[in-house]
Amino acid sequence: MGKRQTRQIRWMARGLTGAGAALLVIGALLGWVAPLVRAAQAPWLPVALLADLRAPLASANVDVSGFLGADITALAVIIAVVIGFNATTLQIAGQTHSLSLVRALLWSLTPFFLCWSLTTAVALVYFLQPPTYVAQFWQVLVWFGAVVLLMIGYVWELPWRVSGEYAGSWSIRSLRGQPIARWENLDGYWTLQTAVAAASARGDLGTVATISRLLGRFLAAVRDSKAELENTYNRGRYRALKNLLSGCAQNAASAPNAVAYHLGMVQAGILLQAVALGIPLDDPEHDFYSGLFRAVRPVPDRFNPLFTGLRHAICRGTDGMPYLVEFWLARPKWTVDDPRRAAKIGDALARAQAACWRELRASVSPGEADAEATEMLVDLYRDIATHLAPVVARERRRLNGARPGTLVLGILDTAHTAALRLWPANVAEERRVAVVNAYEVRHKELLLLFKELR
Repeated sequence: MGKRQTRQIRWMARGLTGAGAALLVIGALLGWVAPLVRAAQAPWLPVALLADLRAPLASANVDVSGFLGADITALAVIIAVVIGFNATTLQIAGQTHSLSLVRALLWSLTPFFLCWSLTTAVALVYFLQPPTYVAQFWQVLVWFGAVVLLMIGYVWELPWRVSGEYAGSWSIRSLRGQPIARWENLDGYWTLQTAVAAASARGDLGTVATISRLLGRFLAAVRDSKAELENTYNRGRYRALKNLLSGCAQNAASAPNAVAYHLGMVQAGILLQAVALGIPLDDPEHDFYSGLFRAVRPVPDRFNPLFTGLRHAICRGTDGMPYLVEFWLARPKWTVDDPRRAAKIGDALARAQAACWRELRASVSPGEADAEATEMLVDLYRDIATHLAPVVARERRRLNGARPGTLVLGILDTAHTAALRLWPANVAEERRVAVVNAYEVRHKELLLLFKELR
């Protein structure tokens, strides 16, 4: 479901709900206020209209009991239809194994349920104690219309409420504003993992893509100010980020390559968040990617899409700015020379590529692994120069005094230096030459680009 379509559905549902609420108020005024108002007290009302509303219902020749019986029957059918739809909704939501998400869906039924309850109660009272004025008859009629509008609004919005976008947005909203070390205590944290893993198992690529993009972008921009100020390893934060990535990766081996690609976007958000918090990515005792790699290790073909998703998210972005640019814009108070802006990110990217390289060498022939890993580095340099740099140049006024050339070149230079330092043994020299040549070409492109901006 695209953003435009989702926006249209939600606005339509809100419009129907608002119209139903307005009819509810109008009905209350007709049935409970109009019969008590006299013309002298309400000169703003036409005298003829007020006289009609205050007219005795007995003179209107309307079979009130028959209408009220049909009204109550129709209301019973409406609630049965909504309960049937809601049962299916809860069954779908139950696949995420989150009672909190189910509770959120039930709460969305509250406006309709309150309106239906009030309308049915008034109709039953009027059925036992027939109304006196024509206005009270109109009240029942208008309130029935309000119930119908609220039902249509609820059913209209139902596809969105059972979508991955709703589950992801609801879960992320519960994490926002909470210290990262406490995320594991929140239902939204576990809902994200289960939703992605369950969607991967059933091959629901749309849900995997939607939640992964929402989660990756959230992780890139969200701030735990206290943790960033401490800027040191903390077990609670480390476990929260690592387990989030590992949980989302479950069932990735049996899923299509596209799932690994979108998991790379979650990995991108985790990488940036780890850099912001000061959690080291070079500590073998605290490997962020062990759970992720364990899940995809049976199928080595997944490592290239995984790294591709990572570099695309950081350098190109998904439906918006590159994650790295959002990462910078969310932290305007960092000093210009903070190594977390560029140096540590470049080093983290090189380490992520080296980790994929090690896994590939352990699973396929060294020659095949080396060729694939070389292309990973070449593609990373290309994305930094071709996709990331122009966006950074365009957004340079919002980067709090940081020179865009320094940022982008710092990432490229640090990534290249770290990649050569982490270079595995017994790799053909031609691979190293290809990487060095790619680096030099992209470095010159960046120098030329940012020279023109001066």
